[in-house]
Amino acid sequence: MNKRVKYIDNLRWITVSLLIIFHLAIAYNTWGEANYLYIGEVKWVASIVTFINPWFMPLMFLLAGISSSYSLRKRGYKQFIKERLLRLGIPFIAGLLLINPVLSYIADVAHNGYAGNFFSHYLVYFTRFTDLTGYDGGFTLGHLWFILILLLVSCISCGIIRIIDLIKWKNDKVKIVALGSIFALVSIVTFDIKFFGKPLVMFLFIYLLGYYLFSKDEFITLLSKYKWVIIPIFIISSLGDAILFNYFKDSINILNNICYYLSFIFGIMGMMVIGHDYLDFGNRITNYFSKISYIFYIVHYPITLAIQFLFYSLGMNNVWNFILSILICYPLTFLISLLIEKIPFIRVLFGLRYKEK
Repeated sequence: MNKRVKYIDNLRWITVSLLIIFHLAIAYNTWGEANYLYIGEVKWVASIVTFINPWFMPLMFLLAGISSSYSLRKRGYKQFIKERLLRLGIPFIAGLLLINPVLSYIADVAHNGYAGNFFSHYLVYFTRFTDLTGYDGGFTLGHLWFILILLLVSCISCGIIRIIDLIKWKNDKVKIVALGSIFALVSIVTFDIKFFGKPLVMFLFIYLLGYYLFSKDEFITLLSKYKWVIIPIFIISSLGDAILFNYFKDSINILNNICYYLSFIFGIMGMMVIGHDYLDFGNRITNYFSKISYIFYIVHYPITLAIQFLFYSLGMNNVWNFILSILICYPLTFLISLLIEKIPFIRVLFGLRYKEK
């Protein structure tokens, strides 16, 4: 279990850290997304989003499912759900009140020329309900949709796990193989079936796949034997998807879709194998990064958007905006996350336990 926790924690904070580059790059997208800020089409920057997109959020739900396999056994259903409500529910509400208004405000200024100040925009934020993206300056779930869906998935999965536990299985191996096969198939089939713009069913079954299959060290060890096949397919298919989508859109759709699905399937396996084989370590730095990764996730977006918008307002060149924003946003987000972690009352709003100074 110690080995598994080390590389899973490292995978989590490394994956979360990619969000700064991901969200900065969306401002240069080639697919016409308004975003909170749209600077202009830059294909090579947009390709970063396309490279990460097929496997990034599925991996986050998979890691959450793996972690829940430890937590649920330790706490039991009642305590597990209570812990989820506190750790996910409080940050979600706090984020809607304190974090997402920043995203909505910048979007209203950038797209609509809103002239009021940030605090007066709260009235707009809480009265303009449209598609919940907030790109029009209205109310938005922003990146906190992940926390809300994870809360729902965590609670729903408890019911599914309880039902599965009541079934009499021939042995554990048959159980794992049967459930792993079913959950993997459903995840692939529902990968592009979306509700409210998100593949909610896929997220649920990826979470369960993490709980039952990827939490088994023997399964990851088996995958690692084929890493010289899995990792190259992961990288090549992700690159293929990025290049085909951004440079040959509408001309090679079939090949693009094949790369898209391969990137999803082999991306998850590839990242898990990379974690298992190369990220199985811990030290003071990695342990602290893991500790504040949840705070980092919550606060990174308004910081990222504010810095990028500032440079955009100053008329900075697109490429320099992207590069300088990366260089500034990482240390700034880390510093703010560190400060939040140190303040007893504030840290509770970001899903951490109250701690005396």
